[in-house]
Amino acid sequence: MGFSASSETFDAMIIGGGVIGSSIAYHLANDGFDGRIVVFEKDPTYERASTVLSVGGIRRQFSTEVNIRICQYSLSFYKEFAERMEIDGERPEIDFKPRGYLFLGNERNWPLLVKHQAFQRALGVETQLLDKEETLRLIPDLYTEDLMGSSFSPGDGYMDPHGTLQGFIKKAKHLGVRYLYQEVVEILRKGNRLEGVKTKDGTRYSSSLIVNAAGPYAGEVGKMAGLEIPVVPVRRMVYLVRPPRLFDYDLPLTIDPSGVYFLHETGRQILTGKSRKEEPVGFNFSWDRQYFQEEIWPSLAHRIPLLNELKLIHGWAGLYEVNQWDFNGIIGRHPEISGFFMAVGFSGHGFQQAPAVGKALSELIRLGRYETVDVSPLGYERILEGRKVLEEEVI
Repeated sequence: MGFSASSETFDAMIIGGGVIGSSIAYHLANDGFDGRIVVFEKDPTYERASTVLSVGGIRRQFSTEVNIRICQYSLSFYKEFAERMEIDGERPEIDFKPRGYLFLGNERNWPLLVKHQAFQRALGVETQLLDKEETLRLIPDLYTEDLMGSSFSPGDGYMDPHGTLQGFIKKAKHLGVRYLYQEVVEILRKGNRLEGVKTKDGTRYSSSLIVNAAGPYAGEVGKMAGLEIPVVPVRRMVYLVRPPRLFDYDLPLTIDPSGVYFLHETGRQILTGKSRKEEPVGFNFSWDRQYFQEEIWPSLAHRIPLLNELKLIHGWAGLYEVNQWDFNGIIGRHPEISGFFMAVGFSGHGFQQAPAVGKALSELIRLGRYETVDVSPLGYERILEGRKVLEEEVI
């Protein structure tokens, strides 16, 4: 069956309807973009969307100014999310829990935490260095004998990622953004100019402005445009466990020196996980019980001895969009194709950085410059020039 003629023309196309793409769509519409906006999303259920499979955390404890500035804006935005996304008196509920992020420090990583805390405070982040006794006041069940202390960022926290995504989508639609639940299979070019896209059902849609916000599929979307974008899908697993005794206090999102993180879920159960360095590239959504038993549980039980007797309830796997160049987002125009923009490669930080990224792309597209948050250090040009943004606080 042949393809149909172009059915519609849009002034801006966004490929990817997760939290990054939907934030861009919302900000463009809310900021007064003069034209028709469409978002293409191939998974209408969002069942395998990286956004909804994440733990929904946001922090400002980074080692680079650009990442700190991005998350400062995004945290302020999320704190006002219900008001910003209100429609006809109805506000979304994202259940934001500002319980803080807590990085535990031992002899190996403590000097780095001390250095980063001074840098963060210089940029206005109220990060605190806590000694072992102060850390125990936050988590009384913690084993601290092998720790030097901790770095705590009050006000950071975690929220419901599904509710957040739906808030963005509903508000964007309310502002006139179209969502087409179709898979883009081809980007149409004439020389270095864009002409539109073709979807899996053969329909062509016309536009001279396309934003690649395709998450773990961003590299594939880049290839459709004839570009090499160093972003690949990498599985990350999350586990839900029940402790033998429910804590009578709230957990901050805590990162152990082993790399294991943990936080509270509904009913004071605990979510936990750890990035596996040797995880192969691929679209793998299966979760591995053995990895929990061999790599995560021992570290959890060491840090909180009570969890020796935990019960594993279930697990799931989602995908990081890993930027193989330097593990930071790639934001802005592509210098080789007119009208091709990117917001990709956030390597696990996409959810927390989405509000600022959406604002930045809105400004760049409408005004030709960044005004609210300068994300230019994360432009694609750094890859062409061989420069890396070295972020030392990647979980």
